[in-house]
Amino acid sequence: MAEQVDVVVIGSGINGLSAAALLARKGRTVVVLESADVPGGAVRTEEVTAPGFRHDLFAMNLGLFAGGPVNAALGPALAEHGFALVPSARPFCSVFPDGSMLGVQADAAATLANVAAVAPEDVEAWQKLSARLGVLAPHLFGVLGADMPSWKAARAVWKARRDLGMDGVYEIARLALASTRAFTEQHFRSPRTRALMASWGMHLDFAPDIPGGALFAFLETMGGQMFGMVIGQGGARTVVDALVGVIESSGGSVRCGSRVAEILVTGDAATGVRLANGDIINASRAVISNVNPALMPDLLPDTVAARPEVARAREFRPGYATMMIHLAMDELPAWKATEAGTYNYVHIGPYIDDMARAYTDAAAGQLPATPTLVVGQPTVSDPSRAPEGKHVLWVQVRVLPLELADGRSWDDAAQGYADHVMGILEQYAPGIGAKVIARTVLSPADLQRYNVNLVMGDSLGGSHHPAQFFFLRPVPGWGRHRSPVSRLFLCGASTWPGGGVGGASGAMVADAVG
Repeated sequence: MAEQVDVVVIGSGINGLSAAALLARKGRTVVVLESADVPGGAVRTEEVTAPGFRHDLFAMNLGLFAGGPVNAALGPALAEHGFALVPSARPFCSVFPDGSMLGVQADAAATLANVAAVAPEDVEAWQKLSARLGVLAPHLFGVLGADMPSWKAARAVWKARRDLGMDGVYEIARLALASTRAFTEQHFRSPRTRALMASWGMHLDFAPDIPGGALFAFLETMGGQMFGMVIGQGGARTVVDALVGVIESSGGSVRCGSRVAEILVTGDAATGVRLANGDIINASRAVISNVNPALMPDLLPDTVAARPEVARAREFRPGYATMMIHLAMDELPAWKATEAGTYNYVHIGPYIDDMARAYTDAAAGQLPATPTLVVGQPTVSDPSRAPEGKHVLWVQVRVLPLELADGRSWDDAAQGYADHVMGILEQYAPGIGAKVIARTVLSPADLQRYNVNLVMGDSLGGSHHPAQFFFLRPVPGWGRHRSPVSRLFLCGASTWPGGGVGGASGAMVADAVG
């Protein structure tokens, strides 16, 4: 069977759906093809522990999407299809072995009071950095919101030069290339304040000594008090359902259980796809791939995949792996730092040197003794995710080996290592284990089983190190969301501007396809 549409989108991750929704609203005929049985990619909400406990399996924070271009363009339409957000006035904190904590609130004065209570020597530096974000933010977001490389990006840099002078441009460049250790040591004296900021680097693959980590850590830490945090009401799945609703109400379709076997190429242009069942869908305008670039050559004809400029996509490097531990809870943890129970994210590093050791261990194939833990407490803000009086915990374990040096598989190692993680949590929240109703562990191998784009358990869409970031993302010659094959476009976390539930790359592709 053959079908004709304007645009085919391969993969229903947040960026594929965003591109499809924007194009469908423009009047393009769009079909989204998803091999899994549900749409959403790494944005999934399911009852994986016990009935009535709704867990975001992978991504939870929807702040990037809420403030991004897709929501700006489609906000009312998304709301019509049920998109609902829950704000958090207390987005994140870090807890420390002595029972202290340092939290960032969506209130600059409250956050400054928190810093004064725990790290008074850093109050002045915190005030200066907060003020500096206000000056730099328009220019940073101008660059982050422009395709790479492009005239729009060049204009954003020129505007920064005009408004801030060359010293301002140098400051932005240094921020973009600095490690979190270098940046935090430059500005802060307390190990707690340094750890608070450096923990955000570990959300990606920026260990404290990796160049490039300072920018993301600075924006997330200082931005937390400016913008707060939002999660999806009832689960992150709300954004997926709403985007699917916009696509379908605009005449498009989202088809699950539809695996693409081959991208069809005629001459030097992508012209459609062939599904695993043999069906052909021709695309007169574009094929958009929301697929990890390392997997792309396998979808192309052999003669195309063998071309050096195409084959180099196989070199796209994953970030290190992630484990997810989902807990159905009888009640919230009794943190030693009592106030931590009021925050949506609790970071356990605990300090910069521990984060650095965890990364080095993972790189060597060893299981870190002190992994960085991001403990999500969504029911603090959104009690609808659990039965009345109960709670869910979302525990992201960063960073872990892609392969274990001792030869074990993740299937063999996962439960034992999850027990180790629970032991760490017990040190900060005594008695937490007794409050667990049910536990589900998703190892790095499980992540890839859920979504082939999460290669070897990399939840980031590929490493964000400078060698494959900015205009080099994903690989040289594949920038501006274009592949070496005409009319074959790319979107997703593996493209600029990188990971996170934002939809920005989908918006850029929709703009390019027109």
